[in-house]
Amino acid sequence: MAREKVECVSNKVVCYYGSWATYRTSSGKYDVEDINPSLCTHIIYTFVGLEGSTNLLKILDSYADISLQGYKRFVNLKQRNPNVKLLIAIGGWNEGSATYSSMASAAVTRNAFIDSVVHHVKTYGFDGFDIDWEYPTLRGGSPDDRVNFISLLQDMRTRFDKEGLLLTIAVAATSDYLRSAYNVPEINKYVDFVNLMSYDLHASWDGQTGHNAPLYPASWEVSSSYLNQLNVDACVRGWLDSGLDPDKLIMGVPAFGHTFTLASTSSTGVGVRTIGGGNAGPYTFESGTLSYLEICERFKAGGYTKYWDDVQKVPYAVNGNQWISYDDVTSIELKVAYAKNKKLGGVMVWSLESDDDRNLCGGGPHTIGTTVYNAVFGSSPPPTSPTTVKPTTTTTPKPVTTTTVKPVTTTTVKPATTTTTQKPAVTTTTQQPATTTTPSGTLICPSSGFKRDPTNCGAFYQCYPGQPVNYAWRLLCQSGLYFDEASSTCNWSFLVSC
Repeated sequence: MAREKVECVSNKVVCYYGSWATYRTSSGKYDVEDINPSLCTHIIYTFVGLEGSTNLLKILDSYADISLQGYKRFVNLKQRNPNVKLLIAIGGWNEGSATYSSMASAAVTRNAFIDSVVHHVKTYGFDGFDIDWEYPTLRGGSPDDRVNFISLLQDMRTRFDKEGLLLTIAVAATSDYLRSAYNVPEINKYVDFVNLMSYDLHASWDGQTGHNAPLYPASWEVSSSYLNQLNVDACVRGWLDSGLDPDKLIMGVPAFGHTFTLASTSSTGVGVRTIGGGNAGPYTFESGTLSYLEICERFKAGGYTKYWDDVQKVPYAVNGNQWISYDDVTSIELKVAYAKNKKLGGVMVWSLESDDDRNLCGGGPHTIGTTVYNAVFGSSPPPTSPTTVKPTTTTTPKPVTTTTVKPVTTTTVKPATTTTTQKPAVTTTTQQPATTTTPSGTLICPSSGFKRDPTNCGAFYQCYPGQPVNYAWRLLCQSGLYFDEASSTCNWSFLVSC
């Protein structure tokens, strides 16, 4: 049987791993071998996708996952910690909802999908499977998804029990999703545990500063039925009150922060007007979001003033017109204490590759992950065997498309301030440019995303609308491949019009 007997409360540390971080450069590069498998009881490899035409699981980055043996190296983490459970996740923001809605709508398509999942998990040696459908009934989904999602989980539970596999899901946090997307009492019957994405509660799309993952509401939010949802406590209580067993709820904490550009430096507190996201970081290249490593490196460089919000129990920092909401050791410890007080099943970290794993900032190796583990178990993690040697390759890695955080439209009518409650993959693909020749002229990005270099079909840029291209954002496809803007991937040159 796959279901885990609960021996004590708060006995899980679930860690997500964003495999696209292998394409980052410099200190931001993060490979499977950089994972400390003793910091987590469960580690989830992200992501695989769903092929809409066949309703079968599909590999999104065969170069990293298969050619570079990402799956095999990930599963080999058991050599360093035999007790760790290793899962793989499907979905994420970029996958949307339409294909999942179609697959879940009929028994025949659900069974085809489940067969492909079991084959994939068994072939590569994973212990289980995590479903990150963002979100049932929304983003191209159907009103029937709320029922069909339960049918999918029920069918998977039946099959997974026979195969001895774990079944987990990642879910949006706020209570409006409980009404539209999730039948919690039924979910409770079929999953081993639920990973609650209790972050992204405020970000640059709000048009004002706010905390990414506040533990409690601000004083002015208490009287608003909508704003009063936007804190970790409300999210946790919403799921518990709706019928989820506490020992099945794994509360998410972020190893990343949200950033803002202030409209005026004369007012720098919480709730002041902003004009967009903060400056992008050197590894994730995402305006409005920084990894914990990028945040601590900015603090180390100087210029930021740190503040503590004693009502919402989280810090923030300001430097000129740059405003950062983040979590530090103190706020993480308070959140873990909260989870243990609520007798939750444990704590989830999104995500490993965003942490300061090399102790570049002086907070200790894997600062956020170590803090979570120590607070959950009351002691440091046991030592692991030495890291295995990474495979080497002389080819240039093929970039992959990764999940980008965007606001979500929900079934609840909301004020001008909007929020998204999904697990973000807060990174974009990046690698070391292989040329030192700067393209002539100034290129202006027409829209967000990856755009082909007009001077070289095998090169492309990470773009932000209306902004000049930054040459440091220029990436190259492998030899013989051209960048295909239709799919945002490198493709065979004879298949791409250039």
